[in-house]
Amino acid sequence: MKTCGIVAEFNPFHNGHARLVKEARASGFDRVIAVMSGNFVQRGEPAVFETSMRVVAALAGGVDAVIQLPVNYALSGAENFARGAVGILDKTGAVDSLVFGSECADISLLKSVSDIFMRGDFSEEIGDELKSGITYAAARENALRRREPRLADIVGSPNNILGIEYISALRRLNSRIEPVTFGRTAAHDCAETSGIYASASEIRRMIYSREDPKKFLPGFYDSFDNENTVSFDKFEAAVLCKMRRMTAEEIALSPDISEGIENRIAAACRKASTLEELYFEAKTKRYTLARIRRTVMNSFIGITRDDAAADPPYIRILGMTHAGAEIFAAMKESASLPLVSKTSDISGLAEAAKRVFSLECAATDIYTACLRSPLPAGAEISRAPVIVKG
Repeated sequence: MKTCGIVAEFNPFHNGHARLVKEARASGFDRVIAVMSGNFVQRGEPAVFETSMRVVAALAGGVDAVIQLPVNYALSGAENFARGAVGILDKTGAVDSLVFGSECADISLLKSVSDIFMRGDFSEEIGDELKSGITYAAARENALRRREPRLADIVGSPNNILGIEYISALRRLNSRIEPVTFGRTAAHDCAETSGIYASASEIRRMIYSREDPKKFLPGFYDSFDNENTVSFDKFEAAVLCKMRRMTAEEIALSPDISEGIENRIAAACRKASTLEELYFEAKTKRYTLARIRRTVMNSFIGITRDDAAADPPYIRILGMTHAGAEIFAAMKESASLPLVSKTSDISGLAEAAKRVFSLECAATDIYTACLRSPLPAGAEISRAPVIVKG
């Protein structure tokens, strides 16, 4: 039996995700494990649907087991996001390959870029570019263009970048997992659609606008309650209230803070009457909107730079099919991290694990309070794995 891992947000699980799972199976993988973000995602936003609903969708769409990507990695930039997700897959001891979509669909090119990124002298070239005040991504692309022009355009695409970070994370871990890539069916953050395929961002826009996205979603969504999404009015008010009370020194504890940006964010929090105003007021040539959003969300939830830098402390199972249960049983022998299926398992783990779980609980309590029909606190503590029989 060959098992592949997928790193995903499934925000939401759409036809492109279903196609990736089918392509993985067609290429010879018998089992599919997904590492999935919880209620907050890398864009620095709440997920369109609550965690358990996205787990159910993934299992219905062909995934055998879903493992949680803790929020301290889910709300990170590409490198740390990849480090957490790949680290968890590697520690299962059950994954043969990491499968992901990319714009270039050429694993050899992505490996070539990873080779360059991991060289010590390349960091110095990036540092030279950063002196002009541009973003890290732009500095890295410029440095790559000088060194290897034929590869430079590859890093202008977000899923190529994630793929490169996955490959680099596997190499840093000296992992036996082999990376495999397939071409994406819809461009990241693109409003254009192609047949039954659309980007996740376009599907989310349709959902929030009360348009019908069914053409781009697998049919099983018809049986879901799609109405209880986050109210952005509630969410915005909650974030602004908390952030207005935070000092620059408190914001400075968050991950990815440098060059005094905490002062700019603190000032923006007091000027802005909307989140968009806050983000644009704080944005600089060096700090992108996505980076500002993540910094604000980390501050809001209480995630620190130490939390982001920590290694994964456990492997938490969110859902499984019958085949997934077989993988889980095998992982009891192969995994090199504690397996968590019940939240009560956390109480017997080290303080680092308890800290990560407390952040997950905080994130979910915020999320459920901001739903159109709010839910009581404690949803993360009471969460049990979704089991699909048959």
